[in-house]
Amino acid sequence: MIVMFTARRLKPGAWEQFRRAWDPGEEMPPGFQHAYHARNIRDEDEVISFGLFDMTVDDYRRWREEADAEENQRVDAISIFVQNEYVSGVYEVADTIEP
Repeated sequence: MIVMFTARRLKPGAWEQFRRAWDPGEEMPPGFQHAYHARNIRDEDEVISFGLFDMTVDDYRRWREEADAEENQRVDAISIFVQNEYVSGVYEVADTIEP
């Protein structure tokens, strides 16, 4: 399982534009399960976004090679609405805790 995660501060009032720019439409990466955006309850311009993907690290690298140009364009479109990006990365799930 792969998690793509970003914590960022949006430019003031840019939530709706950010959300539209973030949406990949029909072109979800392989293994896509869910994506979440969470806004800080004290500061709605602080947003964490993460997606869960049923894929291996090798699957991710293959997809990224194939979709690099399109994904870079999407990230550039998102960046217009971002003031600061604190953390961003692709992570492999190392442990799962369930109820």
